[in-house]
Amino acid sequence: MSKLNPLNYMPATLSQSRDSRQTMHLPTERETSSIPRGDTEANWEYPSPQQMYNAMLRKGYDDTPEDAVESMVAVHNFLNEGAWAEIVDWERRFSRGLGFGWQACRKGEEGWVEDADRIASPRDVAAPKLLRFQGRPNEMTPKARILDFMGRMYPAKF
Repeated sequence: MSKLNPLNYMPATLSQSRDSRQTMHLPTERETSSIPRGDTEANWEYPSPQQMYNAMLRKGYDDTPEDAVESMVAVHNFLNEGAWAEIVDWERRFSRGLGFGWQACRKGEEGWVEDADRIASPRDVAAPKLLRFQGRPNEMTPKARILDFMGRMYPAKF
């Protein structure tokens, strides 16, 4: 197996080759995201449908319908773009400190939309960049820990 890239914990070279079990052609073109990289002036690239399919096979998901992979990649990219938009908004609200963040949030979402430029101008805040991707599938989130605890304490309710 090739070495992992420390920026995204993926193999350094992602295969664009068609798998021997594959019955249909999948595109190999990659889409550039709007997420700026922290190590260069470029943006991150999303995997091609062929790379996604190869990764799923490598992880043991060999029952994935090939005709669904392009849609899966589109959903993956859409969700990442939406998550990045949330991060940018959060940074805009809180990068100048909790006091500014509180001022921005105290009127609720509608108040933030109305006062956003006055409270936290985009010119005042450096645009965030993503240094690396790091999934932690074996670590529970705080919410999952609480729900797990509650499920053990009150199994009938959780």
